[in-house]
Amino acid sequence: MSLFRVFVDGQLFYHPHLSQLSVTEAKVQEDAENIDSLTLSAPFNHPYLSSIQPMASTIVCKKDDLTVFEGRALDDGTDFYNTHTWTCESCLAYLKDTMQPPFSYQGPLRGLLEQFLSVHNAAVEEKKQFTLGTVTVTDNNDYISYSNSDYSVTLDAIQDKLIKTHGGYLQVRYKEDRKVLDYLEDFSDRSLQTVEFGKNLTDVKITRDHTERVTALIPLGAKLTETDEDGNESETDTRLDIAAVNDGRNYVYDEEAVKEIGWIWTTEVWEDVTLAGNLLRKANARLSELVKGVTSMELTIVDESDTGADIGDIRARMYVRCISKPHGIDGTYLCLSRTRDYLDPSGNTITIGAAGVRLTSQSAKQEQNITSIEDDLLGQTSKIEVITGKVDHINAQKMYRTELVVDGVNIFRDKGQKSILRCRVYSWDKEITDTLPASSFVWHRNSGREDLDTDWDSSHTGMKSITVTTEDVTDNASFYCEITI
Repeated sequence: MSLFRVFVDGQLFYHPHLSQLSVTEAKVQEDAENIDSLTLSAPFNHPYLSSIQPMASTIVCKKDDLTVFEGRALDDGTDFYNTHTWTCESCLAYLKDTMQPPFSYQGPLRGLLEQFLSVHNAAVEEKKQFTLGTVTVTDNNDYISYSNSDYSVTLDAIQDKLIKTHGGYLQVRYKEDRKVLDYLEDFSDRSLQTVEFGKNLTDVKITRDHTERVTALIPLGAKLTETDEDGNESETDTRLDIAAVNDGRNYVYDEEAVKEIGWIWTTEVWEDVTLAGNLLRKANARLSELVKGVTSMELTIVDESDTGADIGDIRARMYVRCISKPHGIDGTYLCLSRTRDYLDPSGNTITIGAAGVRLTSQSAKQEQNITSIEDDLLGQTSKIEVITGKVDHINAQKMYRTELVVDGVNIFRDKGQKSILRCRVYSWDKEITDTLPASSFVWHRNSGREDLDTDWDSSHTGMKSITVTTEDVTDNASFYCEITI
């Protein structure tokens, strides 16, 4: 079983086996595109409440020996019961503490990031310093030219001069006593777990932001230069465009998208692009993303590593295989963010970005999906005759789903513990549990011992709720309920 602990300035602040060092909330929000955050709460009688000094103390969360969060508290608040709560930001936010002076840079992309970190490290204490690690973001010419006449926050400078023009992600790694900052074109980590409907996926929310859709893009490159009669070269206010390599048009557009939603225009600048052909290629690639809008999926999951299973966990900044036939999800997607409650993992969520995901049509193709609904939603395998005659009902109600409610602990650590598991059934958003007979509910246990699990299953049929004890779990076990409708 993994051990989660919290340290403040190197001193132990929370340990699950020490009652005096208890906390009431420890929730980490991981974000691949932004700064991670931590919400930490402790009761009024915690002996080290005063040890957390906002903006000064270093707060570290560890899962076994792995650092899952390092940062600082931004504020300190209390509620009616005098419970103290701190909102914390990860160490990446240290890059907001320094300023980059006016600069002019010409050279390889990595060199500009080295320059930014060098200025930052010289202006802060050691605990806020970074070592530049892996840089996989590249420039076609391995040569960029940037300048800035004003002071700018270091993190803003990195965002404006690198990420907004070349893409990629920042990632902090912890190596011995150093913080290593990587600048990655993409993440290479793959989760060993699969998020799958009927297994460890408990809820799905799909959002597509149509307001971000664009059908026509005017791309602009670097500022052009001119040479006077004396041979002196100077920069003009005119930027490179694509008219010379695009049949006289200075824009690209998507014909199908224009037919669908009309002309919606935007422009983007690639400061380092000096060739019209390269600018056209970048514009077409960018437009293919803009026409789709922004699609994300929030999945509520049961992370098997939180149950004690010997398997790697799921984190932001890694790719995860996700399968849910009723929602049209089947692929490997980047986990953009993850909410992880280390005290109550039952509500953990991940958000994955998938621009091409589409919901299965539920109005025109419901009849074609009866088998899928039967197999994956109702947990049955060969009872089409039960479904036959209910097509109209399914069309009207759209979809069935189940919700497993746990009253008690999710992870059993001590003898004598118990939890009550209840299975709720919904027809779309309307709960229909009370309308179903108890005989429709069959509970199953999966502990790796098929003979013992069969005996356990046979004694847990015809019940809408069950009591699970430490003896039911033994080494490791998972439970689910099969409903016949």
